[in-house]
Amino acid sequence: MEEKRLIDLIDELMTRLNSTKTSHPHGRWTETPKSKSTTSKKPRRSKTAYQLKISLNGIRPPIWRRVLVPGHATFHDLHLIIQEAMGWEQAHLYEFDLRNVLVSIPDDWDSFHFGKERLDARRIQLQQWLTEEKQKFLYIYDFGDYWRHTITVEKIETLPKPLERATCLKGKRACPPEDCGGVYGYLELLESAANQDSLTDPELLERLDWMYDMKGEDFDPDAFNIEEVNKRLSYIHL
Repeated sequence: MEEKRLIDLIDELMTRLNSTKTSHPHGRWTETPKSKSTTSKKPRRSKTAYQLKISLNGIRPPIWRRVLVPGHATFHDLHLIIQEAMGWEQAHLYEFDLRNVLVSIPDDWDSFHFGKERLDARRIQLQQWLTEEKQKFLYIYDFGDYWRHTITVEKIETLPKPLERATCLKGKRACPPEDCGGVYGYLELLESAANQDSLTDPELLERLDWMYDMKGEDFDPDAFNIEEVNKRLSYIHL
């Protein structure tokens, strides 16, 4: 009898666990955001569209993407768009810095941080904050490696009908590997790759092998495949 009750309890826990997760097209699992009300209506789609340029700070030649996103997208949607457009793997936390406001996913944080109000990225739409062209703000990904991206509002357009997906219009260069040590760690890896025939430092050789394990033996830091980016973006329904 006790054994049956234990099995029933395990089944119930597994059911609850699976109900809070959703699959990612790349095989990763992400938590499904929980809403406060199961009866809340989905925001109306907007005909407003933003052309945004996403530039990874601190690296030359620059790594950047130009994307078209709908105004009804939330900042969490934009996080997902940036991840797929740049080539990140959704492995770390993030936040948007809009000068006086920080936008991120709540994780037992205070409503204010260093004098800045914190807002829930899942509840704030782009059109609520992005009001003019040439407006700039920061997207910070991975608080360890601390990748800073400058996002520029290049154009604000009104389309005949709302966009349902984001589109990458252009871009340059490949995304760094995750957990490589930030800007300086990545630049060191690129220098090691450029001089690998004469490289003798065992630590640098090991890190170089790690990069190729992460990104593939044919990794080209100057490569950019817009078709592959838009294929990844097509999985994000807005």
